[in-house]
Amino acid sequence: MALQWRRVVDVAVGALEPGDTLVRGFKVTDSASKPGPRIQFEITKTLRSSLNTAKVRIFNLSADNRGRIKGEYQDIVVNAGYEGSALLLFRGQIRTVGTPSDGTDDITEIDAADGDRDARKSIVNFTLSAGTTTAQELDKIVGSFERTTKGHVVIKNKKRLRGKVVCGRATDALDKMAADGDAHWSFQDGRLDIVRADSTLPTEAIVIRADTGMQEAPEVDDKGIKVKCFLNPRIRCNGKIQLDNRDIKLKVARERERAPGAKKPTKAPKAKNLARLDPLGVYKVYKVIHKGDTRSNEWVSEVFAEALDKTIPAGRVAA
Repeated sequence: MALQWRRVVDVAVGALEPGDTLVRGFKVTDSASKPGPRIQFEITKTLRSSLNTAKVRIFNLSADNRGRIKGEYQDIVVNAGYEGSALLLFRGQIRTVGTPSDGTDDITEIDAADGDRDARKSIVNFTLSAGTTTAQELDKIVGSFERTTKGHVVIKNKKRLRGKVVCGRATDALDKMAADGDAHWSFQDGRLDIVRADSTLPTEAIVIRADTGMQEAPEVDDKGIKVKCFLNPRIRCNGKIQLDNRDIKLKVARERERAPGAKKPTKAPKAKNLARLDPLGVYKVYKVIHKGDTRSNEWVSEVFAEALDKTIPAGRVAA
C-alpha cells in the first residue's frame, strides 16, 4: 500500500488525440514539496451511461491561460493522489468555464464530462449482414467516436441470423447492446467499458479498513454500502473493494440502539430491509466521488458499492 501523505494533484488543460494521455496545453500542479495555486475538485463517476463529471476550481491562473481555457482548449486531465503514487482521476471534455471572484482571488471554474463530445455528436449508420458478430457491430460503433477508444469490454459475441440496419445515436445503439447482454456501458477516462451486471473488472479488490485510510464506519441501506476513505484513485467503477463486515454490523447495531424508543437488544439485530452483505466482504463499486482541496483537509473518496448475488472473488473477475 502506498503511503497516503504528501498530497499531489495536477490539472492539465489542452488538446488530446484519441487515446492520448499527454495534453498539449498547460499543466497546473500543487504538492507538498512544490506548492502551486489552490486547486479544488469534485469528480463523480458511475458505472452507468450517464456521463462521469468533474468540477474543478483553479485559483489565480494567468489571464492568458484563463482565456485559452474559455476559447481554445477543450480537454482536461486530472491526476491526483500522493507523491510517488498519483494516478489518473479524470479525463474528459470541458463543457463550461466560469470566472467568479472571491475577494482578491480570481477563480477559474471548469465543468467537464467524460465522453461529452462523443455522447452528443456520434451518429452511426451502417448495415450488418447475416453472420456479423456482436463484436463487429461494437467496433463500428466505437469507430464513430472522435475521442473515445475501446476499454474493458465483455459481451455475448453472438452471430446474427439476419441482416440489420443500425442508424441513429451511437449511445442508443450501446444502450440496446448492453441491455441485450444484461450489462452496463460507460465512458471511463476516455475509454468505453461494458461490464455485465453480475460481474466486475478483472482487478484486485481495494481493501478499505481503518489502517488503509477508512475515515468513518461503512453505512448500509437498501441500495448498498457507502464508505469514506482517504482519496484513492485506484478505486474504479465496476471494480471491487473489500470491507470488514463487522464494521458494518456494528454501525447498524449502534444506530438502532440510538433510535427513539429503542430497547437494548438481547442479540444481534437482523439486517431487515438492508442490502445484502457479501460473506467475504467483497463488493462491486457502482459509484465513486473524489473530492479534494489543496488548502483544506478535504481529500477523500466516497465509495458506493453493492454485493452481487454470487460471492465476488477478491482477486479476479466475478464468474
